[in-house]
Amino acid sequence: MAQETLTCPRRRAKALPLPPADNSGCEPQRRSWTDVPADILGIVVGRLPCVEDRARLRSVCGAWRAAARRHRPPPPPLPLLVYSNFSFSIFSPDGAMTGMRRIPVPKEVAADDVRCVGSFEGWLAGVRPNKGRYFGDGKCFLMNAFSRDVVHLPPPSASSHFVDTYTRSHPIISGSGVVECTVSAAQYVMSFCKVILSSSPDSGSKCIVAAISVHRNGAKLALWRPGMAAWCLCLGGCISKFSDITFYQGKLYMLSKLTTNLFAFEITDDDCGLMVSRVERCVAELPQVKDSYGQRWNLVEWHGKLLLVARYLGGGEGWHNICKVGVYVVDSSTKPFRFTEINILDGDCIFISPCSSKSFHACEYDGVKGDVIYFIDGYLYPAKNGRPFDKFMYNLGDGTLSSFAADIPEYNFWAPDGKMMSPTWLFPSE
Repeated sequence: MAQETLTCPRRRAKALPLPPADNSGCEPQRRSWTDVPADILGIVVGRLPCVEDRARLRSVCGAWRAAARRHRPPPPPLPLLVYSNFSFSIFSPDGAMTGMRRIPVPKEVAADDVRCVGSFEGWLAGVRPNKGRYFGDGKCFLMNAFSRDVVHLPPPSASSHFVDTYTRSHPIISGSGVVECTVSAAQYVMSFCKVILSSSPDSGSKCIVAAISVHRNGAKLALWRPGMAAWCLCLGGCISKFSDITFYQGKLYMLSKLTTNLFAFEITDDDCGLMVSRVERCVAELPQVKDSYGQRWNLVEWHGKLLLVARYLGGGEGWHNICKVGVYVVDSSTKPFRFTEINILDGDCIFISPCSSKSFHACEYDGVKGDVIYFIDGYLYPAKNGRPFDKFMYNLGDGTLSSFAADIPEYNFWAPDGKMMSPTWLFPSE
């Protein structure tokens, strides 16, 4: 079955000896593990928050697997932290990261240098670089971590001569500059660092893939949907120094570190494929904090609202130097957008990493703290001999910062060639 591929092989059901009901001298009855009542198995499944443990239970035998699926669906499993080499750790109720496993990668896309650059629900985005330092990525794919289904995407880097090149230029509304978008560009080189999806690939043509490429210090936005033979490439000043991107209510939102602005991209679909139809600057200025020398921002959806999560640095890199963590609800009904700061998440928590961010219903689990943000916070240019990523948690209730996942080895964040690689949170659906 689909879920068993992540963890362990199927086991045969063994006979379970039971003591005699009385002292009459009768032979002890022997019952199979398959005889465990379905309602008891349902209770057990409901108390297994980790996807790995649930997969192990289902792999014992067919009766256990059927009983687990007939019972009332338990809360979604706790998230996994997937590293660039497709190994992963599991978030546990006490906040620690447990174990270290590796997600099997299908042979058709497997390679020593393949790396993970994004996730959506049970899907992971992977790329494989071309030979040579400056040739960008050669292959790109989406892979379901549990069923191992693969969706092949166009090569991120290509040198072609398409006769049907289609280009559009969009002035930035309420801002300055333009965004140039081209489908089937004659030549391009990209190296993806973050890939996001608007929906599951199972939804077919409704799924939009957005990728950020940073190559030789130049950033590009690439868009794709099923049926397209090439990426739609977008270039512009608002893209060149991106901070984060997310899909929200049918639009793609991008934060720019260069202009400290939030931009909204409207995307249409025509005979040429996906194309940006409008770009608008949505805010005049992001929320600031006095005496902070720098900020780091992320976008995340929570209960149908768009949140801006900001870390304000007070005197150097590292979470010990953060002077404030601000969480703001973005009001998109006004022009420019307004920001309202909040200090409660209704018992939920938020997981943030360089490749993915998502809110999570912590109240459904025993032992998981609510109103907490878990950060795997990366620095593009870490200090010499410094850690590439900070791992810390912020409690909105009392405003405290503390260490998180300190037991994760630092080498998990580095590629064999010495390049820093970003991890991503993965949120299985079952």
